Amino acid sequence: MKDMADIGIAAMIMAGGRSERMRAGGSQEHKGLRTVRGAPLIEWNLRGLLGFDFRRVFVAINERERPLADWLGTRGVALCRERSSDLELLVEREPLGTIGAVSLLPADVENVLVVNVDNLTSLDLRALLRTHLEKKAAATIATHSHPFRMPFGMLEVQGERVTAYREKPELPVVISSGTYVLHRTAIACVPPGRRTDVPGLIGALLERGALVAAHPHCDRWIDINDEDALARADDLFAPRSPERAAS
Repeated sequence: MKDMADIGIAAMIMAGGRSERMRAGGSQEHKGLRTVRGAPLIEWNLRGLLGFDFRRVFVAINERERPLADWLGTRGVALCRERSSDLELLVEREPLGTIGAVSLLPADVENVLVVNVDNLTSLDLRALLRTHLEKKAAATIATHSHPFRMPFGMLEVQGERVTAYREKPELPVVISSGTYVLHRTAIACVPPGRRTDVPGLIGALLERGALVAAHPHCDRWIDINDEDALARADDLFAPRSPERAAS
């Protein structure tokens, strides 16, 4: 694959939320500044993008989150300069939902890879982009299988006959990994200045008959919205021994 800048691909970190669930646990920090293995989540995501050679990185933030803006304006800019990348803040004056901030992107961004600041993953972003470009999709969603514990007894029924009874089984469910690639046609579906969430955008694209591609993966992934998840992330992203990495 060519250099990201040469094929019009930018990257974007969604950090515009106010971290209500995380702050409910007693911390006053934005979740992007909470740390996993000594580094803030915003740094994990920024380094992850820079590791895939993105030359244009945008970060959506709420105008009230000054400590996060200060970190990005100092440490974030320095990290990007080390990799010859540009960092630009997209400031939400009003809450724009989980995807609305893409409407703030410059018009010359043809494709944008979007990650969420509260997700950590070892997903191969180049493979995700390759799927998006090869499929010529309006949007591509990274997906993975996640176990869901059914809270009830599950029956298998043929007509009026019960053929199996499984007590509260654990079922694999395909879920979004919170990482997307959007083509300009998808970005154009997001109304400027209005709250837009990912399900609404994907629904609008499907109604128009646009192609929404799936990119399945089996890489490490975690959604971090409370103290317990922070502790799990510390373990999940601990340096791996060769034996553990192979497992």
